Amino acid sequence: MRFFTYSFILFIGVFGLAHADEGHPGVVTELVIRSGNDWTGSPLPPYLQSAPEVAVMKFMIPPNTALPIHKHPAINAAYVVDGELTVVQEGGIQRTFKKGDVVVEMVNKWHHGFNSGNVPVELVVFYATSAGLPLAIKKSNP
Repeated sequence: MRFFTYSFILFIGVFGLAHADEGHPGVVTELVIRSGNDWTGSPLPPYLQSAPEVAVMKFMIPPNTALPIHKHPAINAAYVVDGELTVVQEGGIQRTFKKGDVVVEMVNKWHHGFNSGNVPVELVVFYATSAGLPLAIKKSNP
């Protein structure tokens, strides 16, 4: 249930519904992020031309663990449910995201994330993709 609650909160935030709902007392929405740029400030590419597909994944990254270097062929955003995640663009900048932050991922650029903290990082990632397209492509070791 917690997963669906976070998914709904991020969905509402991404699509810009930020207001109190007068028809439903007590319901308040908050725009968490709305951006046409990835976390490095680079513009996101135009959407894919094929039939759309939405994918949602949940990640648990243990302390002192790095993800492999990878890239995403489609637009995606991650909500940091817990912990701190540092994301590093290969040969470029890095940024740390904390609980409650949203990472608008870069598209077709090599990068990786790591948890250097003492608690697991929990992420919920939303992908705007198309059928058959991988969510991530791992970089091969030379």
